[in-house]
Amino acid sequence: MNKLFTIILLLCTSVCLAQALPGDSLKIKIAEEFLKKKLGEKVVRDKLAFAGIYESSLDLVTFELKGRTENRKNLVVVFLDGEKVESKYNTKITKKDISNFFEGKPTKNLFWNKEYATNIAKRLDFDKGIKGWEIQLEGLVYDISWGIYSYVAETWDPYEAGGKALKVDAKTGKYEIQDWSEIE
Repeated sequence: MNKLFTIILLLCTSVCLAQALPGDSLKIKIAEEFLKKKLGEKVVRDKLAFAGIYESSLDLVTFELKGRTENRKNLVVVFLDGEKVESKYNTKITKKDISNFFEGKPTKNLFWNKEYATNIAKRLDFDKGIKGWEIQLEGLVYDISWGIYSYVAETWDPYEAGGKALKVDAKTGKYEIQDWSEIE
């Protein structure tokens, strides 16, 4: 019976993942086209690597600049509203930001990446809680942060959860720890 349950679970997971991937690939393609127009096809092809998609009030499609690993402020974020690039709040990334990055100079339109945020959590010995960290990129371009959530409690009928959240400002790198709770 356990083997049958495992097989059914694996099939359901495969179907769910297969259904989710086409939407994600479309989002990645839209973000790449936007960046090609801003930065050039060669920069996108040679210098950027897809890093992830996060849901906030908008979809956040992220790419990391390759190379210069000692500099972690290497994240490019493209904000999507459905299947179009959000124009009012979108990233102001420029070719100058890219050249500054590779020259080791400060860049104003790049963000700190996930690894930077998790390194802060590790350095602070931030509690992993009862099920490990949940890590999200949240917000809009002027107020974007990494949220690392630690679950202290979680119940299901009705759903309630709570714990501590480490918020790392993706622009400045500053952080704070907050309490959080969710009730449905």
